[in-house]
Amino acid sequence: MDASSAYATRSEFLSHYPPHSLFDQAHTVRAVGLSLNLVCQQYPEQCLRHLVETGSEVHCLFLDPAGEAIKRREEEEGYTPGHLSGLTDLNIQTLKRARSRMSADARERMLIGTYDETVRFNIFIVDGSLCVMQPYLPAARGVDSPTFVLQRGSNGDGLFATFEQVMMSLWERGTPT
Repeated sequence: MDASSAYATRSEFLSHYPPHSLFDQAHTVRAVGLSLNLVCQQYPEQCLRHLVETGSEVHCLFLDPAGEAIKRREEEEGYTPGHLSGLTDLNIQTLKRARSRMSADARERMLIGTYDETVRFNIFIVDGSLCVMQPYLPAARGVDSPTFVLQRGSNGDGLFATFEQVMMSLWERGTPT
């Protein structure tokens, strides 16, 4: 089994795994979800730029703020139209601004994209060995959802491989921005 810990909420998870401990030494950070606040709102832009400028790769795939899936999610969570779309667009623009302030070489290592499908999980994979996964629960905000930390198992299958495949599949169908 590759599950190493579980937390009732993202806040509880963050008290054990602050963003700096997840990202500061990372060589690769791959993320897929709705607004990806963990990297966009809770990790300083200058740290993100430094991470990429020093050779790390950061790939972020957001729920399309102009798509139909985000409208359905806003309705499900009870938000007024445009609430989640605005937050997600702000986060995308934040990453684009950070990328625009990087060297040409570094900009190639920061990929940003969108997808327009029912959001089911928020997934971060760091260095191909640590996976942070949250399910999107009906009528619950992401911050209120349970958070699971998975380590890649030695045999290459299990939960880690499942969520890595979910991420890769979404990237294949996503649209670069």
